[in-house]
Amino acid sequence: MRPPEELSSVDWSALTHAYGGADDVPDLVRALYTEDEEQIEEALYELYGNVHHQGTVFPATVEAVPFLAHAALHAVLKRDELLMLLVTMADQTRPADPVTEAVRAAVGAMAPGLLSCLEDADPAVRRAALRVAAVATDPKAVAERLNGVYVADPDADVRADALTALARVDPNEAREAAALGDGVPAIRLAAALLRLERSAPPYPAELIDVVAADGTEPSGEVFPGLGSQKHRLTTLLTADVDAGLAVAARWVAAGDPGGQGSWLAEHLAEAWRDHEEQVVAVLADALPHQRDASTLGLRLEFIARWISGVPEVDAGLREVLLGHASSAEPRVAQAAQLALAWCRDERVLTGPFEPSAQALAVAPGDALPHVRKALLAADNSGAIALVCALDSRTAGQLLPELTDLLRARRAAIPVARVLGMLDEVDREVLRLLAEAMKSDNEMLRVTAAASHALLTGEMEPAIQVLEPLLTTGRQVAWYLPEAGRLGTAGAPLVPKIEELLGSRDPWPRMAAAEAHWRITGDPTCAVPVLTELAEASPVGLRALETLAAIGTTPTELRPRLRHFAWSPTRLMKVGWPSDIPHPDEKLRATALRLLG
Repeated sequence: MRPPEELSSVDWSALTHAYGGADDVPDLVRALYTEDEEQIEEALYELYGNVHHQGTVFPATVEAVPFLAHAALHAVLKRDELLMLLVTMADQTRPADPVTEAVRAAVGAMAPGLLSCLEDADPAVRRAALRVAAVATDPKAVAERLNGVYVADPDADVRADALTALARVDPNEAREAAALGDGVPAIRLAAALLRLERSAPPYPAELIDVVAADGTEPSGEVFPGLGSQKHRLTTLLTADVDAGLAVAARWVAAGDPGGQGSWLAEHLAEAWRDHEEQVVAVLADALPHQRDASTLGLRLEFIARWISGVPEVDAGLREVLLGHASSAEPRVAQAAQLALAWCRDERVLTGPFEPSAQALAVAPGDALPHVRKALLAADNSGAIALVCALDSRTAGQLLPELTDLLRARRAAIPVARVLGMLDEVDREVLRLLAEAMKSDNEMLRVTAAASHALLTGEMEPAIQVLEPLLTTGRQVAWYLPEAGRLGTAGAPLVPKIEELLGSRDPWPRMAAAEAHWRITGDPTCAVPVLTELAEASPVGLRALETLAAIGTTPTELRPRLRHFAWSPTRLMKVGWPSDIPHPDEKLRATALRLLG
């Protein structure tokens, strides 16, 4: 360790941290010794931003470690936070590089000298010191002291952390097995976690029972190389879906403290296929335990995401959703209405509330009167959701409202596209589309151009809009589908499109392949590109959907398709909260369609 008097012996200007030269480090370290809590907090904030920046360490970090260790031992205030700064610097989950290894070694070398912090009166200091000890370069130098803390410390959480630290420096399965029978829940949980991390799914029932009984309020403090208890529990239980669902249900039955049971259920739904019914049941049971409108709305949003995968939604849950659909809290009401719509409950249209645009976009029954009204009142995102859900028949019935939206440039891009689906429009629509073809917004320009061409049969203006943008446009991948809408009339664009088939960016390549097929009617150029891109990703899903539209299944793609179709775990993640149905369900359905 090095005292602050030696700070001037280091050439800090020759060292770097996240923001360049490290000249500011000496003053920040000196501030840690003051008794001004605000000044110390500001210094810690700065140190977390420069010598340790979002998980990255620097040459100046290596030199700072012995000074920070001295401060952690001798400062008056915030010693636990100083110790945790050292722990964070030595976090062993980061990829190794010379600077990272040097920082880990420096912190590890300081660990024995910081053992006296284990006698501090503040349990927070003792818990932080245990984490530093867990990264000791010489485990034997700290093991005996850690064992003493585990046996004799008066604080249960400190003893539990000592057990975890001992597993890092002096593993002993007999000690952990004995701890499973300890009378203190925190110690039982720590032992169960360590045993689970040495197991593989399906996990032993006795360990799951301990987790279910004692894990409702896990620690959020990070342990080096392991993460927080909450993170560890979520990771472990997500790997065993049956155990995870059982634990989530028991946590919810215990009152869902901290939303822990709900959180786990949501992770399980995101990780595993075909468990929507069990997940929705857990989330439904959790609704009465949510402490405020924000968390209640969040739980309802997850129910809305998964409820379409439930074969028969419980009548009691439908009634609960109907009750929340009238809530004065917008987030709660909108989520409940969307859930009602996805479970095909027509009361979303007849209830004592005005359904949201998102709910109307998927509502069963005759939603036209509500949609007509909502189109005029919805915000831009709501109007987009409504317009994107329209088929050509309904769009024709809403022509006056769509015309007003285009005139006001609200949801203008999807409106321009859906107008191109109609058989007949009036002159005002054509005028507005021609005006939109001159917009500064490139996407609106190309969409309006394609629709105008489809409605009038005048293709040349659309070609003139599209051709330069396929070379110089900011979002070429977005414009190619509009070229494809022109069909055979888009033939003058084919040379530009063929150039994009060799793009290094997968999105333009995929979109070029689709557009080439739609214009030429010949899939010969498109299929190899689409086959190469077909994977469990957004662009890969679009490639698969295009192959399904073409109606061809390349032989070499079949092994991938079988994996996509029958994997028990989800292969795609949600990109946006509005991704319903889940992208992974689309992946599976498309793969099954291609497999015939």
